Amino acid sequence: MAEASKPAGNAPQAAETKGEEKTAKLVAEMLAGRVVDIKPELDFSSELGFSYPVVEELLGVKGQDVVSILEPLVDKGALVREFFDRILRCPQCRSVSLRPSNCCPKCGSRNLARGRVFEHLSCHFIGLEDEFVNNGRYICPKCGLELRISGGDYQSLGLMSKCRDCYEIFGQPEIQWRCLKCSALTPQDSINEVNIYSYRFNETRREWLEFEVKPKSQLIEFLKRLGYEVREDAVVKGRSGAEHRIDILATKDDGIVVHDIAIGIKVAGGEIGLGEVCDFDDKAYDSGIHDKVLVVLPGLRNEAEKFASQQRIKVLEARGLEAVLASSDAKPSAKAPREPFGFKSKSHLIEYLKRQGYQVKENAKVDGRSGATHKIDILATKDDGIVVHDVAIGVEVGQEPIGLDKLFAFDNKAYDIGIMDKVFVAVPALAKEANQFAQRQRIKVFEARELEPSS
Repeated sequence: MAEASKPAGNAPQAAETKGEEKTAKLVAEMLAGRVVDIKPELDFSSELGFSYPVVEELLGVKGQDVVSILEPLVDKGALVREFFDRILRCPQCRSVSLRPSNCCPKCGSRNLARGRVFEHLSCHFIGLEDEFVNNGRYICPKCGLELRISGGDYQSLGLMSKCRDCYEIFGQPEIQWRCLKCSALTPQDSINEVNIYSYRFNETRREWLEFEVKPKSQLIEFLKRLGYEVREDAVVKGRSGAEHRIDILATKDDGIVVHDIAIGIKVAGGEIGLGEVCDFDDKAYDSGIHDKVLVVLPGLRNEAEKFASQQRIKVLEARGLEAVLASSDAKPSAKAPREPFGFKSKSHLIEYLKRQGYQVKENAKVDGRSGATHKIDILATKDDGIVVHDVAIGVEVGQEPIGLDKLFAFDNKAYDIGIMDKVFVAVPALAKEANQFAQRQRIKVFEARELEPSS
């Protein structure tokens, strides 16, 4: 029985984004005009110290979960964030229940007195006015002389503070904050400051949001019905080492080939230009994804459309997308086996391909871009409404492990024809250097000691 060797690689998998349904509900309310401004209210009983009652009541979430829904919408331009207020937070327990406390900048004591400060010009004693008052007269507590004339005997230094413990006199006390929850005392320069924001609907992004609410969700459901695993805003690491964000990444392993489809979404007030299409194509190329779909509203400019055609990017405008979503061909494919796929004969392989929805041609003759006509042992084609999948399958049977020359010739044929999904059946096995070449060229390899005759 033929079984697959190690796969060349798959797009990385990640957990689905939490709160997508709640985000969609909030967006729907904004589009309907029922939610426009989202303003915070101070709430010192909450962990954050503030709350968004409109969102909490609508979505049934609280605290940080609300912020986790609002901030991504800011990043996408659906909401405009504006400064509302600033609150202080205890760095030890994160409580916002704080009380300010004045203290001496010299010794830290909070035993302070505040009032007018006099300086006796004769002995240079400085103290609070209360310290000089004695039986209705100003008497210097240091030298005992009476102060009669302001500006002559003494001068007023204005309102100041004096520490009753170390006797330091100063203009402004140092501020420290006492946490009413954990009792920690924190200096002003060490306290955490937290900005609070209000949010409002960004009317300029209405068209994009309307697409997100309905057509995009319908597209995702369509893909899922076809058996794809779907990730939104998928982060994929490219061969260059850079990380790329794909609007929708659809992946399906049918047991023969892993199909990855990169779907970009471009919604704007005018036609999409060449730069945005190039950016999408660059990300897909670096990520090693050759099935590319670009959903555009309202459409592409001429030069962008030509480039998309050259790069084999399927472009779907509004009507085209509606046609795909309404397609009667959106029927689930047969599920791929959970165990490693294997087959006993060539006919067994062909039957499996047909169950997966492929149209199969044996010994297919195909003209290449070079003008040469190539013979492919098995050519499997499937149009799932989103993209057309062509799989070239080569079969080589020999007495010894199949060498690099056979695999190299097969890869050249597939390249000239323009087929990126390649499968090679090697009986009894592949030679070591051929296996290395297969991994480099992303050729799925099945090895078998023997194949039973086709029935």
